[in-house]
Amino acid sequence: MRYLYKIFLCFGFVIAATSAAADKATSAVEPVADPAPSFLVSMPIMGDDPANGIEHPVVEFVRFWGDVTGANIEIERYPFKRSIKQAATGQVDFHFPLIIDRDALNKSTTIRDLGFEYSTQRVMTINFILYTRLDTPVDLNKLSEYRLATFIGHGNLFPFPIEEDHAIESSLMKLSSGRIDGYIFAENGGDPTLLELGLTGIKRQLYKVYDVHAVLPRGGRGQKADQFITEAVSLLATKELPLSWQYHEYVDWQVGDDVIPRIVQK
Repeated sequence: MRYLYKIFLCFGFVIAATSAAADKATSAVEPVADPAPSFLVSMPIMGDDPANGIEHPVVEFVRFWGDVTGANIEIERYPFKRSIKQAATGQVDFHFPLIIDRDALNKSTTIRDLGFEYSTQRVMTINFILYTRLDTPVDLNKLSEYRLATFIGHGNLFPFPIEEDHAIESSLMKLSSGRIDGYIFAENGGDPTLLELGLTGIKRQLYKVYDVHAVLPRGGRGQKADQFITEAVSLLATKELPLSWQYHEYVDWQVGDDVIPRIVQK
């Protein structure tokens, strides 16, 4: 009987020790952190080569938003108008980039009429350049009198008739040959192409400075993405960013000048 008592006593110690260890292990388990937020982003095809690891600086810029916030960013590429539609219809969380012309909106339409919503936070600003021929002056105050072109998806920015073209190269070549009188587009797209083509008879001048936002689905469905973009832009302001991601004041240089801005050469 005494032998059985010792066996039960040993079992009791084992059970007690096991229970205590289990309690200690349970108390040592830390709460599981919420998973990092994930966002599906649509962006336009920009003449880069993502299949071979060559991405446009704007695409790299959006990927960096994930780095500074800890979010997971997945990017899908589409033709420009389809990319906007992907966001407007809620197929993705947001599209980037899209320019907003506050002056035009205030005069002719409202955000509600657009079929989508802009992000609350302005992400950047960008200079749009009017490219013309040196031998054919164009009056900035009478642009409706000229045959002009811009990149596809941007025609609604202008309060005058303008053609939309799929390629910057072909538009600048049309301008050089006299088929159009002017081409208006972002300097970070037009300027490097102008240099690559070696077109010396082209004049450039500032047309307008625009705000750049993201496109969100309507009806409040983009609230989470909107908050993420606001946070990302706030954090980006504390970072030292590459030249291609920074806003640059307009510089009135021309093809053939001795000094060309470094960002254009890059």
